[in-house]
Amino acid sequence: MELTTSPGRIIQSVQRAFDLLERIAKHSEGVRLSELADGSGLNRSTAHNLLASLEELGYITQDRKGAAYRLTGKLNGLLRPDAEAEHALRARIRPVLQAVSAASGESAFLGLVSGSNYLCVDAVQSDKPLHLAVKPGERTALLGQALGHALLAADTDLGHSIRGHDPAGWKHHAKEIDDARRRGFALDLDSENAGISCAAVAVTPCAAIAIAGPTNRLPELRLIEIAQQIREELDKVRPMGQGWF
Repeated sequence: MELTTSPGRIIQSVQRAFDLLERIAKHSEGVRLSELADGSGLNRSTAHNLLASLEELGYITQDRKGAAYRLTGKLNGLLRPDAEAEHALRARIRPVLQAVSAASGESAFLGLVSGSNYLCVDAVQSDKPLHLAVKPGERTALLGQALGHALLAADTDLGHSIRGHDPAGWKHHAKEIDDARRRGFALDLDSENAGISCAAVAVTPCAAIAIAGPTNRLPELRLIEIAQQIREELDKVRPMGQGWF
């Protein structure tokens, strides 16, 4: 069924779904089915079906069946920071990339969440003959990469969304993500790309820095040292009394 408005048409089911999303967005602590149905004028069966679809798509979540609905981070993941904010972040993080790349001798890069991927927005390449080449503009899946795991560990809602979208992939990498949450940094010890290892630290829930290079130069203890150095360099440039974006 469609509702016709001027100057265009609105599909009623789409309108209802967005109305529910907007209502949930007003309640950071979550809101229950009965309140959503009554507030939107929908019968509970219709509201439940729409909410089930939104949950399956990863835009809302419940801690358990029958609990309140709340937004995940998926909507935020669809949006990149505006150009001015991203430029400011890159300018502030650039010295960190340069410092950790020089100290480690490996390539350093900055990635931002972009849906179920991360987007490389800046990189400093190693000057060693054999190194990992990372190019700004490259998109990589969050699951399976140290930088992605650092971001998933930093953002519970993003984790809920990715887990709902790819439960098998999440299960396969759950320990690495849990380790990243516990440690405050993520490691990839030659597990995803043969001969390449990586350490990554989240700057914010939507941005992270990584160092990567040949595994023979990056044993686990060395990666841990590099992760700690990334955190120290970030502390030097962290804004006082304001957010990164």
